[in-house]
Amino acid sequence: MGTAGKFTLGSSRVVVMGSHRTVGAGRTALLLAGLLVALWQRCAAGCPEKDLEDREEEANIVLTGTVDEIINVDPVHNTYSCKVRVWRYLKGKSNVNREILLDGGNKVMIGGFGNPRICDNQVATGDTRIFFLNPAPESMGPEYKNELMLNSSLMRITLRNLEDVEHCVEGKQPVCCEWNKT
Repeated sequence: MGTAGKFTLGSSRVVVMGSHRTVGAGRTALLLAGLLVALWQRCAAGCPEKDLEDREEEANIVLTGTVDEIINVDPVHNTYSCKVRVWRYLKGKSNVNREILLDGGNKVMIGGFGNPRICDNQVATGDTRIFFLNPAPESMGPEYKNELMLNSSLMRITLRNLEDVEHCVEGKQPVCCEWNKT
């Protein structure tokens, strides 16, 4: 029931066999791809992220930095803290007192990595990100006194992301949303 065609490709002779089976396989592959996209969207919806404006508003400190060291790994809860080299404060530099600063004042300790309530919360040594932070609450105990805590998902460093966060800090509409102004 198949069809065959012959043609020459360069100096090689190619025989193409086609059948109704390949059409059925193509439909199956397309259906499978659609199903995977639907499942991916459903999984992504399982961890809803707040709007950038809300994330910035709820964070007392927003900074860019590079993960220098991963420490205090809790294998039971899969959480950890990181020593982060600060490159730039976008918000709340005055909220970071001397006790919080480490290694000559250019590093901070950040906890909350692995927190299941925060969607994008995993890093590796050398990762550079935008961090939305708050001081650790006193209820966490004295061992967290000088630690900052993740408040929401990390953001990758891109020009667009930096501009969007800066606009939020300045109280302006993020660049990503300017087309939607009325």
